[in-house]
Amino acid sequence: MPIYEYEKGGKPHYYYAFEVKDANGKRKTIKKRGFKGKTEARKAEAAARTEWERGTYIDPSKVTFGEYIIDWLKNKQDVSVETRITNVGHIKNHINPVIGAIPLQKVKVDDIEKLIKNMQDKGLSDGTVRKVFNLVQTCFKTAQRKELIIKNPFDLLEKGSKPRPSKSKVDYWTKEEVKEFFNKVEHRNKIMFTLAIYCGMRRGEILGLRWKDIDFETSQIKISQSLRPQQGLIKGVKTDAGFRSITVAPYVISELKKHRSMVLQERLESNEYNDHDLVVCQPDGNPVSLDNFTRFWKRIVKKTGVRYIRFHDLRHTCASLLLSAGTHPKIVQEMLGHASIKVTLDTYSHLTRNIQAEAAMALENILK
Repeated sequence: MPIYEYEKGGKPHYYYAFEVKDANGKRKTIKKRGFKGKTEARKAEAAARTEWERGTYIDPSKVTFGEYIIDWLKNKQDVSVETRITNVGHIKNHINPVIGAIPLQKVKVDDIEKLIKNMQDKGLSDGTVRKVFNLVQTCFKTAQRKELIIKNPFDLLEKGSKPRPSKSKVDYWTKEEVKEFFNKVEHRNKIMFTLAIYCGMRRGEILGLRWKDIDFETSQIKISQSLRPQQGLIKGVKTDAGFRSITVAPYVISELKKHRSMVLQERLESNEYNDHDLVVCQPDGNPVSLDNFTRFWKRIVKKTGVRYIRFHDLRHTCASLLLSAGTHPKIVQEMLGHASIKVTLDTYSHLTRNIQAEAAMALENILK
């Protein structure tokens, strides 16, 4: 079983090639490149020969892109459950209907451009188009690295045709709007809104917060668990930086104590209380449902008469009020759990400009 050597990137690589006869007696060569060692190539060749003899061999040249990307995602390890579910939806709804039936080795740059245009014509958000684009591009990079394709169609894309990353919309309430909201809002889980605005916590972090994560003596909240739409309660948060401790104001501690008294009373009155130690929960102790959360939030805001913003924008409200008050961006980054201070500065650049202006005036006053 001969294994052949060739050079790639200045380093030796290997491929196998052997002849077989199809059902009609016609000769064909089965060949695969991209192996870094002879042993790896020999094992792959042996497996290919066995598959051919059993009639289960699949010619790589006939594998469709739709078949390949599904198999590629299934074997991809560095993907969270939530992201995997989202990617499966993108493949089913946006990718495969357009380019899924094309053989992997025959996908052209025109097909990629068609995919992008199709998504844009459907009115998908810039963020979704970008995510789908990145998913397909990463898949093709893997295929190229494994030498399943000779040319990567993404290498031929013109710069202007690539979807550009759009800056996420940042909306937030003013100080007056926050005060008006809290003066009018009525809900048994009002503490949810308090934690979002005063602590900048994400929705999943708030709904996964446990009483044991709160130190009432030191006024510290530890973020270590979250509630996800598909996974439910999980240990862990969005990013490594999300694991953090937040020092909270006396008002927040006071509101948490009031809320705890209500939860304890509900627990005493319930015959079937499911204790998950959650701060924010349903009257029976179970996690809050995320199925209709946006609709629920819209009803809450409508009742107060305050201008509508997304629940996630309460987090932006926290950051904007802190930065407007002169809080150092590094502190805001740590409090919100951003992966880096660059994320904070990029997201709230319109506010940091004001801080720079104030700093310039302060320096001038010092040196006068």
